This record gives sequence, C-alpha cells and structure tokens, in this order.
Amino acid sequence: MNAETGPRTGVWIVGARGAVATTTIVGARAAALGLSPLRGVTTEGPRGEGLALPGASALVFGGWELRAGSLLDAAADLAEGRIFDGRVLEALAADLAAIDRDIVRGGTRGVPPPCGAATPAEVIAHLAADLRGFRRRHALERVVVVNLATTEPIFTTPEDHLTLAALEESLTGRGAPVFRPSTLYAYAAMREGAAFVNFAASPAALVPAIRELAEREGVPFAGTDGKTGETLVKSALASLFRERDLEVLSWHGQNLLGNADGAALSEPEVKAAKVESKDGVVRGVLGYSPETSVDITYVPSLGDWKTAWDLIHFQGFLGTRMTMQFTWQGCDSILAAPLVIDLVRLADLALRRGERGPMTQAACFFKAPVGTPEHDLGRQYAILDRYLRRSRIAALAGGMRAVS
Repeated sequence: MNAETGPRTGVWIVGARGAVATTTIVGARAAALGLSPLRGVTTEGPRGEGLALPGASALVFGGWELRAGSLLDAAADLAEGRIFDGRVLEALAADLAAIDRDIVRGGTRGVPPPCGAATPAEVIAHLAADLRGFRRRHALERVVVVNLATTEPIFTTPEDHLTLAALEESLTGRGAPVFRPSTLYAYAAMREGAAFVNFAASPAALVPAIRELAEREGVPFAGTDGKTGETLVKSALASLFRERDLEVLSWHGQNLLGNADGAALSEPEVKAAKVESKDGVVRGVLGYSPETSVDITYVPSLGDWKTAWDLIHFQGFLGTRMTMQFTWQGCDSILAAPLVIDLVRLADLALRRGERGPMTQAACFFKAPVGTPEHDLGRQYAILDRYLRRSRIAALAGGMRAVS
C-alpha cells in the first residue's frame, strides 16, 4: 500500500488546465476521496510496495496556465466529451476550486513575456517566485514540476545552450535571442530544487546546459515525450520482430486526433518535432533503419479521442514478405494521466534518495528517453524493476542512499 499520510508532495504543472493536467488532477482527487481506483498507475500495485510513494491524497497540485477559465470548467468540458463520467465532478467541485487558487498566469511564449521582464533571467525570477510561494503556502518539502504544455516547434540546440556558463550569460542579456518556454520552466524548477519531468515533446527543456544545471543543483529529471498510445504499442511489437529475426522492411503509421494537441500539431514545425520522437522508436528497438513514416492529422470532431493505424511490412523465412496491421483507438488524456502520477512518484522517490541527473529508470514512460538508448519496452520495464528493487532493499536497510 502507498502512504496516504505524512509529508505531502507538490505537483506543479506547466499547462495546469490542459486536458492531460485536468484529467490527472480529477483522477488523483477522485482516488483520494475513494471514488475511483488509480487504474493504469503501475506503481499503485506491487511495484510500489515498500517504498512509501506518495498516495493520491498526498499530492498537492498547482501550476502555470495561459488560458482563462477554471479547472472545473476544463473538467466539465472533458466530461462532456465522454472522457470520464461527469457525475464525479459534483464531489470534486470544492477541491478543484481550491486547486485553482494555486494555478497562476505564468506562461511565456518567448522573451519578454506579458509580465514585462526585460531579460530571460527576469522571467525565470518570476517563475521561481511562483514555485517558492507554492512550496511555502503548503509547507512542502519536495516539489515535482511536470511539463504538460503544448509541443514546441522542432529545435536545433544553439551554441549557448551547450554549457551552463554560456546559457547563464545569455539569460542575463537584454538583447538575448528568444528562449523556448520549456527551457525557462526547466531552469526555474531546477534552481528551486524541484525535480523536472518533461512529458511534452519539447527537447529544448533538457538541453545540455539544463542537464548540467540539474547536476549542479542536485535534482533529478526525466523525459522526453510521454509514451501513451501508438508508440507504446510500437515499442512492444518491434521487439517481437527483432527476437523472431523477422526483418521489418517498412513501418508506416497514421494518427488522427482532435484535441488542442492535435490543433497545435497541424502546424508543420510543431508536427515535425512530434514526428521526430515518435518515429525514432522502431529504429531504436530493431537496431537498424527500415523505411518508416508517421503522419498526424487534425480531426476536430474527434476531440480527445485518437485513432492510430499502422502497417508493418516484413520479411520472413525464404524471403517471403508479409504484412501486419493494427488499429489503436484510445483517449489521449486517460492514457497519459496515470503515467504522470507514476512519474511524479518516481521523481519524488529520486528526490528523497538524493539522486541527481537523468532518471533512466523512467525510460519506459517516454518516446525519447534521456540518459539511455534503450527503446525496447520489456527491457525498459526491467530497468525500472531493478531500480525499484534496489530502492526497496536500501529502504529496508534503513536509509535512502542514492542508487549506485
């Protein structure tokens, strides 16, 4: 059983009233009140035993949001789209209103932002103050910042993002180039001693300079791009072809979705960033590069529901060519929300253990995991299980020493 009493863990979300964030908050609060189990949260079962992971009632939510409206309004919209049963919101209205008071307008689409800051460093100072206020109001020992913001356009790492010294020099310059918002969010989080989870497909959040900052500040981070649907299936199926020595000649996927993420992905540069993380999984598992493609089409009427169709053309014994097809239909937010809770728990554990740098143990949750080249889903879960086993042994031994 996971602890429901004791210290609480702060969960500060970038994009706090978005579909995934709202679904995560509704699910956690419903579980805390005994209205619904944490189905799909892998650390809720045997994996989490003996580790004192924070239970649903121990999670305190807040975050940054650009959009107007309330959390209850966002949840009602999702319920209307058949994402979950809207009747649960009657019991959660007061909880959601209280969380709304910890959601602040802290977004930035470049520098300078609406707050009037003249330099990127001043933007970070505003963001860091928000985090300190949240931590102070709720007397939180640990905070995990989760990036659930919209995918940023494709990113080529500039020279001043390669080292922390160069980045910090650029942050203080009034004539500095426009920084990606995710870079500033990650910097503010780490400077405040928070763990950072980059669930979005925005690699600018974890550029080399930011990873160096994590080492300096002694905090863990995880990413990039949560693996929830079609890519999850790919990372499992590709290993089947590899283990059976069936040569994949081509693998093509078509994705249809209609939520805000789908609207953002209708922009070519944004779509390219998402496709890059989705398309690399097959090559990573197989160890070679068949012909691959991923297409994403925005279909507004689908709402938060997503359909993916994949065609796999492969070659077997005596060179005979065959095909496999699968169709995946699911709800984006319902698939993603339990992963967010898992990652918050794992980041909280890493903070307690005094770990820093990439959380390679969390590779199974990402399309483009940092710190490891492993893409095979089974092997990724084996990495997680070994980490949790060592953590459990250390806890039983009476300490929370960092895993070597």
